Amino acid sequence: MFSGIITDLGRIRAIKPGGDTCIEVETGYDTRTIAIGASVACAGVCLTVIDKGKGWFAV
Repeated sequence: MFSGIITDLGRIRAIKPGGDTCIEVETGYDTRTIAIGASVACAGVCLTVIDKGKGWFAV
């Protein structure tokens, strides 16, 4: 079970469909502090960060 503090409200930047759908999320949060492989709660669902850049991350 994920229990944490909500620190930001993101916006869907892109959805890349396929066998493994990838969702990119824009955020004001400092993504330098998010590790690849980290768990992030999105709408109550715990997802794994697979990529990131300045102002966005992908799950």
